[in-house]
Amino acid sequence: MNTLLPRRVLAVLLLVGMVAGCVGIGLTHLLHAVQQLVFQGSLHSEHIPFRQLVQAASPLHRFWALLACGAVVGIAWTCLHRYGAPLCDIKTTVKQPARAMPLKTTLCHALLQIITVGMGSPLGREVAPREISVALTTPLTRRFALTEPQTSLVLACASGAGLAAVYNVPFAATVFVLETLLLTWSLPAMAAALLTCGLTVWVARLGLGDVVQYSHLPVDIPSSAGPSLLIWSAAAGGLLAAAVWAFEQCQSRLPKFNPRRWTMLPVALLCFAVIGALSIPFPEILGNGKAGNELSFSHQLTVQAAFGLLAAKWLAVLLAGMAGAYGGRITPSMMLGGLTAFIGAWCWNLVFPPVPLGLAAFIGAAVFLGLAQNMALTSLVFLLELSHQSTAVWLPMCLCMATALTVRQTVFSRQ
Repeated sequence: MNTLLPRRVLAVLLLVGMVAGCVGIGLTHLLHAVQQLVFQGSLHSEHIPFRQLVQAASPLHRFWALLACGAVVGIAWTCLHRYGAPLCDIKTTVKQPARAMPLKTTLCHALLQIITVGMGSPLGREVAPREISVALTTPLTRRFALTEPQTSLVLACASGAGLAAVYNVPFAATVFVLETLLLTWSLPAMAAALLTCGLTVWVARLGLGDVVQYSHLPVDIPSSAGPSLLIWSAAAGGLLAAAVWAFEQCQSRLPKFNPRRWTMLPVALLCFAVIGALSIPFPEILGNGKAGNELSFSHQLTVQAAFGLLAAKWLAVLLAGMAGAYGGRITPSMMLGGLTAFIGAWCWNLVFPPVPLGLAAFIGAAVFLGLAQNMALTSLVFLLELSHQSTAVWLPMCLCMATALTVRQTVFSRQ
């Protein structure tokens, strides 16, 4: 390459940034519409937070909503696997651009994710805009006759742009592209990712506004808690590494079912019926996990409630996966990590100088996410950009992540 980004690549990246921004706007509005229809029975021009919707709905309403979600999962995804083109995941497409994601099947697959999360599925929403953005980008790379390395770069940027659009995190999405998809920090890759994710967020803000996902958090660490928080962070890394390992062990032991067979329907109905029953005492487990994060980050929980929420969300995510539902793992991982750290910090405070439970949950969310999704740097940037939290949290977050990575590598990699 004689230039940082050839003109053809630059043109495709600009198109991808605009397309991904529009995809993010459309899917976000669809998600909100489904949430309001399912849990309130009507559409309102003013968006009502999902946590308020599910808490206002009656326990029986939540149960039937989740049973209906199970029916959608069991019927729709079985049909998609039986009659649609074989699905291809994003990482495979980025590494092997010749294996393109089938456009029609991917669109249906992504829309189903948004619809089911809107109906209460306990998985995340971020995979859908990433998949649609990549699927729509593939024809552009062919139209502009990009080489295979150029196509891989553009597809990776499209995936990151989808993440940036729905969470309003241009820099975290850039790090995500470099750390998890391209596995390089070269100057052309950084320029391409920054350009695409930045443009995408600018477009998305035109339709969604400059949204801060978690806006009611303490912005400073109390001076009295500083030393204790650092010591706790170092100790908590081991706890969080153990929690991630335990969750992965639970996932690996789930029974596997053939997604092309109609036996998936009763399995999905049963799994989502259990999730619906769990939502009766714990409505915050529904949806991707933002409701639970809001409670733990702002310390609006008792330790008994945190124990219950952690167990219920843990089981709900496992059941959704066993039922054949698809969705993201970012916010569910944050909720599991935040609640684990909240409980751990509460126990710590019984013996040692206290640490703020909300800040402990925030740090735990970042570390659990980084380990569970193999994106240690991305998760740190993601949590700070998502919340506009003070950069004073960097030090305990980095210390906790370092300890967790060390424990995972030295202890749990041998298990």
